[in-house]
Amino acid sequence: MSLRLPRSLPRSLLGQFIALHIVTALAATIALSLGVAMLLHSTADHYQRRLLRQQAAIVASALPASTALRSDALTDGMAVALVDRNRVVIMAKGPARPQIIAAVPMDHGAHFFRRGAIEAYSVPAAGGRWIVASQDGAAPEVITDDIVSAFLKRFALLVLPIAALVPLIGALLTRRLTRRMKAVSATAAAIGPRTLGTRLPRGTLPSEVEPLAAATNEALDRLEQGFKAQTAFAADVAHELRTPLAIIRLRADAIDDDSIRAGILVSVDRAARVVGQLLALADLERPIEDSGEPLDLAALAIAVVTDRAPAIIAGGRSIALDDRWTGNPASVFGYPGAVTLALENLVDNAARHTPIGTTITVRVGPDRCLCVSDDGDGVPPEHLARLKDRFWRADGARAEGSGIGLSIVDRVARAHLGVFEISPGHCGKGLSFAMIFDRPGLPKDADA
Repeated sequence: MSLRLPRSLPRSLLGQFIALHIVTALAATIALSLGVAMLLHSTADHYQRRLLRQQAAIVASALPASTALRSDALTDGMAVALVDRNRVVIMAKGPARPQIIAAVPMDHGAHFFRRGAIEAYSVPAAGGRWIVASQDGAAPEVITDDIVSAFLKRFALLVLPIAALVPLIGALLTRRLTRRMKAVSATAAAIGPRTLGTRLPRGTLPSEVEPLAAATNEALDRLEQGFKAQTAFAADVAHELRTPLAIIRLRADAIDDDSIRAGILVSVDRAARVVGQLLALADLERPIEDSGEPLDLAALAIAVVTDRAPAIIAGGRSIALDDRWTGNPASVFGYPGAVTLALENLVDNAARHTPIGTTITVRVGPDRCLCVSDDGDGVPPEHLARLKDRFWRADGARAEGSGIGLSIVDRVARAHLGVFEISPGHCGKGLSFAMIFDRPGLPKDADA
């Protein structure tokens, strides 16, 4: 079962909080205004009816002793009348109101009734007569309704700013809360393989969210322990394998059969290379700030080309060093062993997957860049992105090599806050592999 927000609500917590506060404030303002209006009108009606009762009582107290209709001083909006059973006005004082006289209930009870803006009260009197007192609410002298209307306007002017202030205060408080949550989220986003020791701050989040931070820190503790165990295991295995491989190589050198000895030596060298790559990957998990050193990319490139040139030339290919930028090399801070291994992987990969007669070029620069290109057959454009995947091959066949060389190059570049780019070679011939270190605009922790 999935819980989804209504589409009318924004996705952000702050937006939802503001929207709900605005709706609540508007509903509260409308309900409060209606309630106050009903209360005021009810109070005004109460006082008006009490006045009508008083006028009717004054008239009733004077009957039948007086032949004149006695009442207190009446405003222009009030009238009293004495009518008989046939609705004939016997005596009256104030404005004549035939519509009220016509609507008088002819029974033995007292009644309030209304015709338009006129509120009336009828009560039976002796001799089959009825006393009728009425008040015109629209008369200028009647200020009750005017007071009610004026009060409601002023009340609305008072309530609306308060109603607008409530969501504003709530939004400010929520913004402070979300700001703290964003800070914790930024801390979590910066955690990567090389920053596993970072933990989410405690005591800064609301109590409802604090358990999530605690659970995340516990998960990071377990992840860090597992990661360290994996790294230590790979390093230990690599160290343990170096000695047996060296012994096997010594024994293989003593074999008289050249073909058997050559096959064994090739396999041993391949295994030794994988061991070296494992050790280099283990070194990459240490922070550069603690274990790195200034690197001379030009010197590394010259050393790799010098070391690999005899085997490449013997295989029918040629290798060259593009030294146009080596006179002013850009400095890089990092692991010399890992960068050397990555460059060797690129050169060996070019020698292994290009036809005889291919020229391999190693270029340093411009800026912090190491590039290996060739003029071989290349690969289809749709396969370029997958060349970094471990063990992936375009034709699905098993070829010579461990299948992890380019993925290691990519890992070395990212460990040095850079990128590893693969693109078609010059004029569409062959491929170009470039490691760009300390690329501007990249985050400080490329793994994150």
